[in-house]
Amino acid sequence: MTLRSIALALVPLFLSLNVLAGDAEDIQQLLKSKQLPQALDRADKALIKSPKEPSIRFLRGIILTEMGRTDEGIKAFTQLSADNPQLPEPYNNLAVLYAQQNQLDKARAALLMAIQTNPAYATAHENLGDLYARLASQAYDKALQLEGSNPAVQTKLKMVGSLFGNPIAPSKASNAKVAIVTPAAKPADVVAIVTPTAKPLTTPSPVPAKPTATPAPVVKATSAPTLAPTPAPKLETHDADKQQIAAAVEGWAQAWSKQNVNGYLAAYGSDFKTPGGQKFSAWGAERRNRISSPKSIEVKIADLKIEINDDSTAKARFRQSYKASHLSSTTGKTLILAKSGGRWLIREERAGS
Repeated sequence: MTLRSIALALVPLFLSLNVLAGDAEDIQQLLKSKQLPQALDRADKALIKSPKEPSIRFLRGIILTEMGRTDEGIKAFTQLSADNPQLPEPYNNLAVLYAQQNQLDKARAALLMAIQTNPAYATAHENLGDLYARLASQAYDKALQLEGSNPAVQTKLKMVGSLFGNPIAPSKASNAKVAIVTPAAKPADVVAIVTPTAKPLTTPSPVPAKPTATPAPVVKATSAPTLAPTPAPKLETHDADKQQIAAAVEGWAQAWSKQNVNGYLAAYGSDFKTPGGQKFSAWGAERRNRISSPKSIEVKIADLKIEINDDSTAKARFRQSYKASHLSSTTGKTLILAKSGGRWLIREERAGS
């Protein structure tokens, strides 16, 4: 499943982050010329000098993807997003890789994290729409397998395919697979290395899109209703907020489990009500020590229930299972979250439901 594919840019990623500009430019040139082993070697050597440099780590993830080492690419982008939760691009690339493996739930969660990190990230919004279309096509296909004579489902499946320039004949719907592609995508394209203000990135599809004489235009969400007798269904505002909140809570738990203190603290708002009225900096230092001390931590959440109070505040209740090298416990927990700059951040944390 191709979400987006674009050409290689000639500028380093994240120029504001003290990037190793010479190394980044050389690696990009090697990527563009398909000299992947040399590019990987150059990236590894650059990371010896600066192990945490996000742009070089980002390039390395793309190189691994281009070499077909998808699992290593996923690991690289996962670690990068954990260490730099403020960057949406690694989440978007994770979504593309998960979608290629048909792990659509993980792809959706990654895209929601990208959107939460940067609500103006248009590519992530478009990819999420493509992903929902893919899920819709699978659901309609299953419905036809169960009730093949339903003309309404046949029409819907055909329209989902037509939306992406890949019409599906209803008579073959039971075996159809909708390819969610951008007509301009090229399998040989290298994933772009872009600045945060440039056109966002994705990875190329492993399956070539069938060439057409005249590529169909990229359909934006606003034009989708014109393809059907009735408008395409939309997520209610609160449903979209709930998905973002669920992704925020899951990201908070994952950062805690990985003992990624920076990612964990980034889940809290500056107005967080600390226990005992401590200053946030003092509370953060205390949490950093507690999270870093154990040899390992595992935090899982279950039975998540989200209540939207208004457009900017919400409550998340769940069962929290905490397991560390020295302690194991399960308890109810409630998080009060507030929307700030397009992100849902923790304002208050309570034990119990």
